[in-house]
This record gives sequence, structure tokens and C-alpha cells, in this order.
Amino acid sequence: MPEARKHKPSRPTMQAIADRAGVSRATVSLILTNRKEIIDRFKPATVTKVREIADEMGYQANIMALSLRAPHPSFYGLILRGSGTADAISWHHQAFEGQFLNGALEASRILNLYPVLATQDSPYPEAALKRARGVLDGGVFGAILRTPHPVLEVHLRRQIERGLPIVIVFPESPTTCPSNAIDVDNVEAGRLAARLLRDAGRQRLLLIQDEITWEAIRLRNQGFMAVSEESGASIEVLTVPAGLDPQAAESWLAGRLREHRPDGIYTASSVTGMEALLACHRAGLRVSEETALVGSDAALWRAPGLPSITSVDVSWYQVGELAVRKMVELEDKGESSFPSIAMPPQIRAGGSCPVGDGGD
Repeated sequence: MPEARKHKPSRPTMQAIADRAGVSRATVSLILTNRKEIIDRFKPATVTKVREIADEMGYQANIMALSLRAPHPSFYGLILRGSGTADAISWHHQAFEGQFLNGALEASRILNLYPVLATQDSPYPEAALKRARGVLDGGVFGAILRTPHPVLEVHLRRQIERGLPIVIVFPESPTTCPSNAIDVDNVEAGRLAARLLRDAGRQRLLLIQDEITWEAIRLRNQGFMAVSEESGASIEVLTVPAGLDPQAAESWLAGRLREHRPDGIYTASSVTGMEALLACHRAGLRVSEETALVGSDAALWRAPGLPSITSVDVSWYQVGELAVRKMVELEDKGESSFPSIAMPPQIRAGGSCPVGDGGD
């Protein structure tokens, strides 16, 4: 006969801890979240009793209980924007968001933290809200959100007011986030792009933008236009119609580039930069000899036989590290807000535009 399977001893449950402590299961659950604003609701003696019993019963064997012995709680929410479809933007999520995630995970490793990961990739706003609230309301000591969906804004601000350390990374509307946000200095990014083209001797400039855009892009375009006008360059704005798939957009752009034949191009978004480079190739414009191209958030994109895009952006890896450290700093100080941070943009030298000594 086969040997009887040995049963591992079951882990203590919250109900078992509650029975021994003489409190409700809900009380145990709340105390074990280790969130200061929740623990302060209970008598110190009750908190100490529940923690000691949980430790004696071996509840600390569950990784969730590591928070009991840490200088600050161990679990935080890491909510990414996510991409639920394989389209022209998916490379951006795989490349840049991968760097952001790596930076956050490295900082978490050093600080002995554990992220509870979620994404907002649902096409339905209410589903995205439900998913994020499940993390924010689930006992984490803080949270980091990458470009939170607008439907989350009210709930996020409410959580910040309640004392939850929250860091917003790359908000859709930077000017409406005076606190708790980390972003690139978008206006300066556009200004830096214009200076690159000016220093390359380009004077017939083309600003390519999508018909549907967001505030960060508009701020970059604003900075680009200001410096280009100051330098005396001629500037035309080309708006790609909404609703075109990448191939159609590339074809549409190629036709306009044959007409305009600019000697310098700026695109403030990653996908538009990719489309512009492919369109230049189709239109017979040699990059960077005939026309120089500067993009944003496009440095990691590669196409066989084409130059890499000289890009003005910020290190997403460094932003991931900084976000974790700012969240922990808030927790350690017992605070829930900090003035928003605008990180200086960096030049990612590529083959689409020559870069002088100021390039990285």
C-alpha cells in the first residue's frame, strides 16, 4: 500500500489568533496591516497582545507578517499603466516600463520591501478603479502609480488626505499635480530638443504631433516652439489625423515630408517619433544628412537599417528608484505629501541627429 501522505501543519489563521487574543478577526486583520493610521485606533496593549500572539503562533512564517518586525511595513502597491494589446505602443511598455519596474524592484530589494503588483490595462474605467482600489485598500503601507487613469484621481487624493504615502509617476496632467508626483521637466525637454536642432544648424523645422494628445506633450511642444522662434528658425506644425493605424500614419507622413522637406524634425511622443523616422525613409529623406530628427521617449526603439533616434527624455530606471525612496521617506517621516519633482531631461544620443559635447 502506498505510504500515507504526511500533512504539513497548517499555518495559524487570523481567526485562531483572534480567538486566543480575545478580539475579533477584523481587529487582528487591521492590526496586522501595520498601518499607523489604523493601529492608532486601538489601545497599545491590544496591538502588543495581537502581535505577540501572532509571533508565538508562527504567523510570521507567512511572508505577509514580515511587516511585524520591520522598521516600517513591507508591502506597498505598485500599479502600472499596462498595455492590454499588441500595438505600436507595446514596445514602449516593454522597454521603458520594464526599466521603471527594474528601478523600483532594485530599490525595493535594498530596502527589504515587497511590491503588490497590478495594472490599469482594463478598457473600462470602473474596472481599472476597482483593480487599483483593491490594492490601495488592501493593507499596503503606500503605493506608486505610473500615469494613473483619470478615474483614479479623486480616490488617490482621498487616500493621500487620509495619510497613505502615494507617489504618482508621469501624471497625465502635470500642472494639476502640485504634490506627490515625479515627472520630467516637459517644457525643458522641448527646449533642449530645439537647441539640439539649432546647434546642428537646422533652420527649416517641422513639429509633428498627433491630433489627440495630452498635457505633457503640449508642454514639450511649447518649449520647443519658444526656443525655435528665439533662434529665428522657420517652423511648421504637422498634425497627424486621429484614427490612422501605424502603417497608414507612416504613409500619410511620408507624403507630407516629400512636400515640406524640412531639415529638422521634432516629435514629442515615442510613437510619433517612430512613425516619423519610418516616413522619412519612405519619403527618401536621409536621416541625419538631409533632415535631423529629435524625439522624446524614443531612444530604445530600433529598426533594422535605420539610425537610432536621438531622444530627449529621463531615465525611467532612476524614476523607479526615486519613487520607492520617496514613498519610504514619507512613511518614515509620518507624512503623506511632498512637492512634485520635475527631473531634468537628458539627451540620449542616437544617429538621427548629431549631438555635441552636451549629449549624454
